[in-house]
Amino acid sequence: GEGSVPPQGGDTVAEALRRNVAAITAARGVISINHPNFGWAMSAADLNGGQGAHLLEIHNGHFMVNNAGGGGYSSVEALWDSMLSAGIRIFGVASDDMHQLKQPWAKAAARPGQGWVVVRAPALTADAVLAALASGDFYASTGVELSDVQATAQRLTVTVKEQSFARYTIQFIGQGGRVLKEAVASPAQYDMAGGEGYVRARIVDSNGQIAWTQPVFVPAR
Repeated sequence: GEGSVPPQGGDTVAEALRRNVAAITAARGVISINHPNFGWAMSAADLNGGQGAHLLEIHNGHFMVNNAGGGGYSSVEALWDSMLSAGIRIFGVASDDMHQLKQPWAKAAARPGQGWVVVRAPALTADAVLAALASGDFYASTGVELSDVQATAQRLTVTVKEQSFARYTIQFIGQGGRVLKEAVASPAQYDMAGGEGYVRARIVDSNGQIAWTQPVFVPAR
């Protein structure tokens, strides 16, 4: 897609989301719903209006975006599970939301290097990267690196690019955000039983850094 899409507006958050998704879809753009907990802007019910978007920002490196939720509000990762559990096909991205390049950085600074994605693409071109994002052929991270992710309808396998100083926990998560299996050895795999709805992996290291793979949607058997 080319050009810009102006804000479409709407009487409710869900309606504004629906209208913006429709307009960007018409412009053939890759659609990302960013930092839903910034200003507590979007609830799980609001986000259902985002059906048709490709991406949901599940980690944002800005210090005021409330990634973890709290005080009665869901984490952004839980909002993602809510969308996935409602049958909405959407992939999770991480970003810096970088505003400050001047060093030294304060702890509360919107600085680079705090969230990114790694795509599987045949060439280092904008089109190939956008296609991988739109199809979910990538993982998101705040610091954990993966050397491989293999996803089929039968199995999800994750291989961690391990650092010598860290330990890793690999969680396979399904419908409702439930942890289906936990492993500490890489590569780790989860075999689909059927009925999970979806299965995604969350890899947490011993310093609190995380990588997230995209959901594999599991048909009921």
